[in-house]
Amino acid sequence: MKHLTLLEPIRKEGNYQFFMQWFADAWAASGGKTVRGIRAPWNLRLLIAKSRLSRNFPLFTSSRKALLVPGAGYPDSFAWPFGYTNEIVPMLWDVWPRYWPRLISSLKRHHVQTLLCTSSQVCEYVAEKLPHIHTVHVPEGIDPTGYRDGGALEGRRTDILQIGRLMQPVHEAILQMRQEAPHLSYLYPEEPGRLVFPDFPSLCEGLASTKIVICYPRCRTHPEMAGDVETLTQRYWECMLSGTLIVGQAPKELVDLLGYNPVIELQTDGDIGNRLSQILDNIATYQELADKNLAAARENASWETRMTRLLPQLRQLGYMQ
Repeated sequence: MKHLTLLEPIRKEGNYQFFMQWFADAWAASGGKTVRGIRAPWNLRLLIAKSRLSRNFPLFTSSRKALLVPGAGYPDSFAWPFGYTNEIVPMLWDVWPRYWPRLISSLKRHHVQTLLCTSSQVCEYVAEKLPHIHTVHVPEGIDPTGYRDGGALEGRRTDILQIGRLMQPVHEAILQMRQEAPHLSYLYPEEPGRLVFPDFPSLCEGLASTKIVICYPRCRTHPEMAGDVETLTQRYWECMLSGTLIVGQAPKELVDLLGYNPVIELQTDGDIGNRLSQILDNIATYQELADKNLAAARENASWETRMTRLLPQLRQLGYMQ
């Protein structure tokens, strides 16, 4: 068995939510050891990644230790310089199709034996291209601390909310609805890249005060980036933990994990405004679904829950904390 230690993730300034750190915290809470990385400017890390300077030298690598490396896209800049003398076990998020050739190249250069990823499609792709690598799908999780149930849907002050990525046809339909019904309360990022909620407490309060949150996978809102990669993101967990009603499209990974669809599906080629108006007019009838989603999220959303399933998988592959 190899002892697996987690390399603490790199955190950019200004991020008040940090999914990699949540994963690291859950690892530590389960008894896992961590090691601090080397601080280096982000531009330098990007240069290292693009120059393919990070790699593994098996001759200098311990046969009894391995390093769990959280990262995004592909592991080069996140593993540097530890990848030279350590077997690395990447744990990856946001591996969009444009990164796939670099990912395969990086996995080869680092002689990766085991890959963890939040995208099941990426795991399938790597298993096809590099069948000798063990791939483990780890569905996206969240730290549920701070999120709260806002109570009955019909008593909430915000009717509809979109955070971050706008689903443009739905956005335009809601703006039209607001012209016809000025009392409709709709929150969304009014400028590209602008946050609706500037900090974590206001995000939690905003979600708990909202009836409907529009959620679609990135492959629907930004296909130029995500291609056909449909994966679970933390936004779904945030909504469910806040007791809000999710309208849009559920990633298959979420449906498979829960055993049911927690989302009210909204087709973008239909009468969007009429459908949303029907839901709002009958919001109390959806309270049972919102309550079911809240209970399901409390049981399945946390990274601590992921760890109870992940650690036995790692042991089967020859790793222990």
